[in-house]
Amino acid sequence: MTRIAQVRIRMHERRKPAAPGTTGGGIVLLTITTEGGLESTVFVSGAGSNAEANARLLADVVRPQLIGEDALGIQRIWERLWRQQQALGTVVIGAVDTALWDIAGQQAGLPLHQLLGSRRTEVAAYVSSWLHEHPEDYAAEAAHYREQGFTAYKFHPPTQFRNRGGRDVPLAADVATARLVREAVGDEMTLMSDSPNVYSYEEALRFGRELEALDYHWYEDPLPADDIFGYTRLRRHLRIPILATEMTAGGPFNYAQWITSGATDYLRGDVAFKGGITPLMKIAHTAEVFRLGFELHDGFNATGNVAGAHVAMATHTSYFEVLTIQPTGTYGFESFGYGLETPLKIVGGRLHAPEGPGLGHKLDWPLLESGIVAEY
Repeated sequence: MTRIAQVRIRMHERRKPAAPGTTGGGIVLLTITTEGGLESTVFVSGAGSNAEANARLLADVVRPQLIGEDALGIQRIWERLWRQQQALGTVVIGAVDTALWDIAGQQAGLPLHQLLGSRRTEVAAYVSSWLHEHPEDYAAEAAHYREQGFTAYKFHPPTQFRNRGGRDVPLAADVATARLVREAVGDEMTLMSDSPNVYSYEEALRFGRELEALDYHWYEDPLPADDIFGYTRLRRHLRIPILATEMTAGGPFNYAQWITSGATDYLRGDVAFKGGITPLMKIAHTAEVFRLGFELHDGFNATGNVAGAHVAMATHTSYFEVLTIQPTGTYGFESFGYGLETPLKIVGGRLHAPEGPGLGHKLDWPLLESGIVAEY
């Protein structure tokens, strides 16, 4: 039986932040169990979302709607929850949807990517930086991961401190970073720049031309997420491909205006910002139909990243983002896989498909249970 019998919500308190500018904070553990004993636990977290509020919404609003439902009615449940999106938010809806897909894969005895329609079992991964104070720090990081076998690196430039603390960082810091990173790795690595919504149009145009001269692969989110007109102008004046739509509101239903306006070369998303695996597959297929690129954003937590790995195997995304949130000068992917017993398999800069049924992950329950501070 795949009827939902129990929905459990617990709060795990992470003990320490991963890097300056981040918080330890709470991660909600959502566990859905069916009458037949199938069970999925996923993490509920996302940029700008409140863990306590998410837990309350899941307990008070979502749980009563799930009990007794067929867990395999994924599209029906997603549509019902999406009608409540303004109240629930995409992070909550995305977690429920991911858990249900996990259960479907377990029921079928297949890895989730096979249920979604596999096209491959491995894909190139790129290291995605956190914020650093100095251009030299990014160059050292890129060189380190090149030595680890990665063939692509993306930096979040120093001007992002404008949006994190209101610091007046000049565009020159980003230009210096882009140049030093290219100098550090030569032509051996594919490089990208991700400047989330930080530039004026004039700055975006100037920096885009710098990236073109340095042969960067794509230019990500330089303007505010609602500035479709600005992106259309920018794309008209630059040769480097523009990757926008990461933070657009409206889940899968917002992309039509971006496509018809010619405002981006790629569509982009993740299970938290867009509301789950169900809408993410809709976005990927929309991009494919219009012959646009499709790229996955970091999943905000370990189970979100596992879900993204399965989507990567079933879609035409060219890379998989591995966000490294580490103090400057230290390297690793602790935050990326926090809470997993075994991390995602990345060898020689390539992500390999999870092999177990459903999401196929095993959680580090001793770690997670040691940090449980509340149940709802």
